[in-house]
Amino acid sequence: MDNIEKLLKQVINNQDDMKKNISDIKSKLDSVVDQTADLTEFRTQTNQNFSDIKDTLKFIIHKEVENEQEIFKLKQVNENK
Repeated sequence: MDNIEKLLKQVINNQDDMKKNISDIKSKLDSVVDQTADLTEFRTQTNQNFSDIKDTLKFIIHKEVENEQEIFKLKQVNENK
């Protein structure tokens, strides 16, 4: 009977250790989930910022072309005088 009690205590101790390990794993998993959410939000915001920059550059290039056309027209008028 003594051996059975020892084995039972070992099983109980192992079970307690596993519960603690599971608790630690859950805690670490929660941290990973939080970090993943933060990174997802960061990625979304970064993509939006890049999109805004791209739109701004397109507009600047468009305005530069318009300005170059106006300068060309003014030079043509000036040359014809």
